[in-house]
Amino acid sequence: MSQLPAPTAQRLRRPSWKDPRLAVGVVLVLASVALGSRVVAAADDTVPVFAAAGALVPGDPLQESRLTVVQARVDGALDRYLTADADLPDGAVLLRPVGPGELVPRSAVGDAERLDRRPVGVPLEGPVPAGLVKGSLVDVWVSEPDPERAGAFTEPEQLAGSAEVAEVTEAGGAFAAGGTTTVQVLLPEDQLRRALRALAADAELALVLVPGSTPSRG
Repeated sequence: MSQLPAPTAQRLRRPSWKDPRLAVGVVLVLASVALGSRVVAAADDTVPVFAAAGALVPGDPLQESRLTVVQARVDGALDRYLTADADLPDGAVLLRPVGPGELVPRSAVGDAERLDRRPVGVPLEGPVPAGLVKGSLVDVWVSEPDPERAGAFTEPEQLAGSAEVAEVTEAGGAFAAGGTTTVQVLLPEDQLRRALRALAADAELALVLVPGSTPSRG
């Protein structure tokens, strides 16, 4: 039998810069480093912005005690919100509702003269509807005294729909009287005038909570 040739030992070669596999590996490493740097930079790309500490309603003064500072990313919209690195406008009030934890838009802040609603106190006997708090929405119903029957009232009519609650003063508070709870409701001028006439005529006013309108805690 003829003898088989002995195998020749192969030497390991050092990788060359011309090796395409090495080039691909270098590119992948550099891409990973670049991507990681961008993620870290994006995570730090936040600014301090004012948010509502609780429910804010039209007419509330813009004060730091009603606000909280959060770090937020507002890409391309920084000028739309109140940033905490600038002073608050003097004498400014809220012009529209801002929910708890919501960033405060500059468009929601302005002079009191721009307000188109005013608060009126609606007295309620007994417990208030569950979930009725500042910032809730209510429908206002009124029953006028019946001119033909003493002590009777007419059928209820809706005076206002989805009106904002500005404040709730529980019975026994500094402004509560006669065991009632007073709810300050924001109404435009025409509805406000009718509500004042109803209160002056000892009409009965009722508030019906709009389902799902109770502000969340943020």
